[in-house]
Amino acid sequence: MKKASLFRPLNWALVALSATVLSGCISSLPDFQSAQTDPTKVPDWVLSPPSDRSHLYGVGSAPRIDNLALAFAQAEQNGNAQIAQQLRTQVSQLNTQDTQVSSTSGQNEQVIRVQSAYTQVKTAPIELEQTVNEQRFAGDDYVYVLQSIDRQRIIAKLTEALKDTDDKIRSAAASLSTSPDQTAAQQDWRTYMRLIPLFAQRKNYQDELNLYSTQAALLGRADKSLQATEQQLNQALNQFGFDVSGTEQSDLLASELSQYGLTAKQDAVFTLTSKTSHHTQMQQGRYYVFQEGTLSLIGADQRHLASWTVRARGIDKNPQSAEGKAAEDWSQQAVSKLFNWLTNQP
Repeated sequence: MKKASLFRPLNWALVALSATVLSGCISSLPDFQSAQTDPTKVPDWVLSPPSDRSHLYGVGSAPRIDNLALAFAQAEQNGNAQIAQQLRTQVSQLNTQDTQVSSTSGQNEQVIRVQSAYTQVKTAPIELEQTVNEQRFAGDDYVYVLQSIDRQRIIAKLTEALKDTDDKIRSAAASLSTSPDQTAAQQDWRTYMRLIPLFAQRKNYQDELNLYSTQAALLGRADKSLQATEQQLNQALNQFGFDVSGTEQSDLLASELSQYGLTAKQDAVFTLTSKTSHHTQMQQGRYYVFQEGTLSLIGADQRHLASWTVRARGIDKNPQSAEGKAAEDWSQQAVSKLFNWLTNQP
């Protein structure tokens, strides 16, 4: 079984992260002499692996070859993948809450906005725990391994990581100029943008915590102070906004901004300007449109904050469609660069 086949989109970053940890952190294995080698006595754990609340188990197999070390290594990967598959099944069954912010009718749009921002952040992984090789068996045609991972050790690490992240959120919130019931201050925009990846990281840790937990109740709930800070962030993202009227493809940029939880509006704190050009080539009946240009970000004081040069391409049999695809690609790349810059403020 190839590792890549097991980790398809879920949100599915959790499964991909877990699988990476499982396959990348295999504990040292016993000598091959300790493997059960009587091919006539298949152990019970091959068909009925252990089951308990403190561990996850996976049985992996691989064709037996002359190089037993290589065969067992492949079986270990497959055993780890089986554990990851169990986690993926658990993810689909979890009824987790996306956010602890109150979602009354007047706040639904803001909740959706900040959640969109979270999904665009590349959160840092945490090395959770090593898988342990519990048992081995070498049959005539296949080798088998029993892999395990300790839930409680993972939960302890995630709980500590969540606490550290919450402390960082509280520290950032303490530096804000206004309280949760006041309008966000423009001079605090860098702090608000730094809060986006912190809350995204928090959500990732909380999701993983509930992924490994066997408790029915949701773990890692945000307390009232964190909920208030997240609501402040929601309101700030809506309030600040980006004026795209001075760009050459304002509709595309506005649409792309919304994918990142950002708002295109007039009378915004930020202004975007762009200058682009494109040229067309034709090859084998297809139009290739190449677009390049610069997106610039202007602050509330009309000070230039940053610029990004973007190159994009669109291909189609129809020249207008090719041009549209190039413009869409350009907008996607440009807003991605903008968002990465905003959320990585010192």
